Amino acid sequence: MRPRILELRSPRSSADWARYHEIRKRCIFEKYNAKGSDYYFEYDPDYPDERNPANHPLVFLADGMVIGTIRIDIKSDGRAVFRLVAIDTPWQCQGLGSIMLEEAEDFARARGAQRICLNAVPDAYRFYLRHGFNPTQWEGCTGNTTEIPVVKELASESLQLAA
Repeated sequence: MRPRILELRSPRSSADWARYHEIRKRCIFEKYNAKGSDYYFEYDPDYPDERNPANHPLVFLADGMVIGTIRIDIKSDGRAVFRLVAIDTPWQCQGLGSIMLEEAEDFARARGAQRICLNAVPDAYRFYLRHGFNPTQWEGCTGNTTEIPVVKELASESLQLAA
């Protein structure tokens, strides 16, 4: 059954933070950077970037339940870097990732971002291409050869309103 209320927002409770870290660890770190892989490193919920004021850890809720995560880092040069984008496994393939991505783009645009940069895992690469991203190197992009750097230019709100 499709959720009725969808929301992208900052974690507000210890339960939100626990789900934020649990989804990121299981759906990204353990899936793509497991022990024994060339790019293994342990997930650290206390990593200092999580507390940088320019970085925005966000949870995506469906009918009040945290089902997805993203961190949006706003850079002074007009870029937003999307980090560790994930929809929890039971909620995948229902169009919810597209909705979360659209809300994340709106969040970034509202904070002055003109382009979005991210490192796509191979399983999600075609998803990002369908949503207007193009394979492009960007400052600070991954050195991990199992990920693909992609960029999307954002239209300004005034251009969107005119369309």
